[in-house]
Amino acid sequence: MYTLQFDGLFYRFHLDTSSYSGIMCYGWLVTRDGSHIAQGHGGYAHWKLATSNGAEYLALIAGLEALIDLQANDDPVLICGDAKTIIHQMQNQALIHSQRIDEFHRQARKLSRNFKNIQWMWTPRRDNRSADQLTRQALNTIRFESPFYFSPDFYSMEPTNSRRGLQSIMAFSTISTTRLQ
Repeated sequence: MYTLQFDGLFYRFHLDTSSYSGIMCYGWLVTRDGSHIAQGHGGYAHWKLATSNGAEYLALIAGLEALIDLQANDDPVLICGDAKTIIHQMQNQALIHSQRIDEFHRQARKLSRNFKNIQWMWTPRRDNRSADQLTRQALNTIRFESPFYFSPDFYSMEPTNSRRGLQSIMAFSTISTTRLQ
């Protein structure tokens, strides 16, 4: 059985007297029968629409894409996250009230249809520390490698076209060479 753990983190910062911007960081890891086989983390910036739920969905989407790359389509898959809202939305037990989140949800639903046997499980934050550490690693990497995202004049430094949607800051993933044995 494959297990995907995912986590997202939203970092909001004030730009001037009237606006905010945010960075959405994510982390995910995949195990197969208890053995760690893949992990990834990354971050996106958005000048207006960054949210905590958006960060969680980005983590889920990246993890689902990794499972597809691992060709886990025919195996049982357990997806665990500490965002109860996201788990409930993916199980159609909670409504979505944001158009942006609905776009993420539809993308995650489309990806999840690639798996024949998928289960969803909410897990307390304390049991999701591995994914949380990857998310925090993404935030720290962005802080030190792209510090202008945290400067007061971020808004003026961003190209106009990046304000229309998400701007990828970074994405890393690793997959074990023994993943399919």
